[in-house]
Amino acid sequence: MKKSFQILLLVCLFLALSACSTAPNGLNDNKSKSPDEAADKLATQTIEAIFAKDATSVQKNTVGNALFDLPTYNSTYKEIIEGKDYLYGAYYQKNKIYYLFTFMDKEKPEKLELTLQKVDGAWQLLALTPWNTKGTDLTEKEIYNKIGKGTGDDIRIFERGANFMRI
Repeated sequence: MKKSFQILLLVCLFLALSACSTAPNGLNDNKSKSPDEAADKLATQTIEAIFAKDATSVQKNTVGNALFDLPTYNSTYKEIIEGKDYLYGAYYQKNKIYYLFTFMDKEKPEKLELTLQKVDGAWQLLALTPWNTKGTDLTEKEIYNKIGKGTGDDIRIFERGANFMRI
């Protein structure tokens, strides 16, 4: 009787400890194949162009040739990637995709948000920080949280830097 009580106590202790532990950073991220690789490639090129301060590359793929004021950062794209303190992911809808690149820019948290929309069969940049959430039931904060959690069929995490904590 005493031995079965000890075993039961150990099993309960083990279950309690395993329930309290958290998964390593990014372990549960949805990294399955992208539903639209052409859009993902455009988003990555746009992010890199923003850091390179290449307004021409950003403007050539905008809806209605809209002009955007590009944000400026103290860090380069390469410095952010090498610092491993960033998250790059997306939330997919039927004709819109919301991309999030959040990172530390010289000790300051920053986020770059891109909204891509399919126009005449091609993906184009619709909005640049903040997202254009018109046509979705979600707010900007809800989209941000969905991508930050990294799970769900409509979410993809392309990269979560090793030093980036979950949001």
